[in-house]
Amino acid sequence: MDNSTFVYGSELQGRGYTTDRDLIFGYATTLISLIAFTGSLINLFLIKNLKNFHNAFGFFWAVRTVGDLGSTIASGMYAGPITILQPTYIPPWLVIFAYQFSITFSYVQCVMNLAIAMNRFVAVCFPIRYKMIFNKSLCIGVALCVLFQALFLVSLYFIFPCNHIGYGPRFYSNVFVKCSADLDRNYSIISFYFIKVCFAIACFGTGIINSTTFFKIIYIRISSITTYNNKDFRRDVRLFTLGVVQDILMTVVVLALIVCNYQKDIGVVGIVLSYDGLICIYLFNAASMIFCNPECRRFLFSRKRTNPTTLSSTNVHTTTHLAPTHTEQN
Repeated sequence: MDNSTFVYGSELQGRGYTTDRDLIFGYATTLISLIAFTGSLINLFLIKNLKNFHNAFGFFWAVRTVGDLGSTIASGMYAGPITILQPTYIPPWLVIFAYQFSITFSYVQCVMNLAIAMNRFVAVCFPIRYKMIFNKSLCIGVALCVLFQALFLVSLYFIFPCNHIGYGPRFYSNVFVKCSADLDRNYSIISFYFIKVCFAIACFGTGIINSTTFFKIIYIRISSITTYNNKDFRRDVRLFTLGVVQDILMTVVVLALIVCNYQKDIGVVGIVLSYDGLICIYLFNAASMIFCNPECRRFLFSRKRTNPTTLSSTNVHTTTHLAPTHTEQN
């Protein structure tokens, strides 16, 4: 391609007409995103109304859920509809903004998995020190640190030229936006290392922490049946198990993103494992809180809804209340 035929942002435009495949991917992306968005709102509603989650674990889960919300807004309100419509006059800046908006929240969601894993590790391995470690200042500090990291990494796109990424409706995924005809690469250097940072910090780090927690659970299971059968401890194990499954799913998706590296024509498997895989993770995160916690099921589905304030009577040691007036352990 020479400079006379080069059009900046051509990768981000639709084909001008819609195929059956466009409709399948477009409607699927929109539907899954809207369901995940609704589930995330329900998660925040549960965290707000159940005192069992007025603690460090609930705070971390809420921050991660906000990350889910931001990403599903971008996919459900932008990526899905333009895949269905396939317009040919999309301003490149709008597509790039949608990606940067989404990746900011995705990074928060990704790295908060590490915070949740560390929370589970301390709850299982050092329950006595839990309240001292996960105080209000630490929780807020972790959330702000992750947010600033995300904003800093996104700012690199404005500092270093020719690295932008945007959603290409013809390819059903995010693709590299070539800035000139004579550019000798077809990938974003920043995005490539951006994903590797997320993998190294969140996925790999979380995997190590979860492995340590898992061996501690096995040790407790062998050495102390009384502790293992304790209601509080079993709740810790259940929440830990949810975190492990989420980390496995995130690892698979991030590896797929590294392999695909925002290339065009990555195939159906690449699309499902990378772009749509992220949306499915957000859906799983929302569903796991709703359906895998008996307190949440009772609150949402019981005919005689229990007063939220009464559910704190059996709080466990997994988290530390952030409000000064809340002294119970969860």
